Amino acid sequence: MKNAERIVIVAIILLLGGGSAWGYYAVQDKRADYRERVANGEFEIRPDEQRLVGGVATSSDQSNWRSIYPNTVPIMVGATVVQASVADTLSSRIKGLSGTPYLPDNVVKLFAFGVPGSHSIWMKDMLYSIDIIWAAQDGTIVHIEEAVSPDTFPTSFASPVPAWFVVETNEGFVAEQDIVVGDLITLPVIE
Repeated sequence: MKNAERIVIVAIILLLGGGSAWGYYAVQDKRADYRERVANGEFEIRPDEQRLVGGVATSSDQSNWRSIYPNTVPIMVGATVVQASVADTLSSRIKGLSGTPYLPDNVVKLFAFGVPGSHSIWMKDMLYSIDIIWAAQDGTIVHIEEAVSPDTFPTSFASPVPAWFVVETNEGFVAEQDIVVGDLITLPVIE
């Protein structure tokens, strides 16, 4: 009887050990498959995906922009009043517009650095092209880069003149609003 008990115990241990090893390797194989599929973009999730065209929402689909840019303040860029989503912390300045599905026509991203510098901007994880405007502490625009594409990453763009603020707008904003170096950014604007 003792030998039979030992055989049963060894068989149970082998079954449990073998089943555990099989389960572990099956899960690892499945995880590797999912990692590969994620890397290939099969699981990319976009907000309101059914309303996106080429990864960018159309202007008629931008009615929910406050869910993406909840805290905005009015500012004036040149002669145009826009809503500015302010990036005033290190983490919000690093993230910027990265990963956002679109930027509404009346919204800009305002980076408040609090110190003068060249303040490099890159297009990491961007889904659309933008215009970038650098301004001194008094709001005078000191440098402009137009139509900066996501394809430019990892290149970064910086002002050759020390700037205090950076404003990111939709591509074409600078040309449409006739913004030039020397114009002013006024913050905040009371509407």
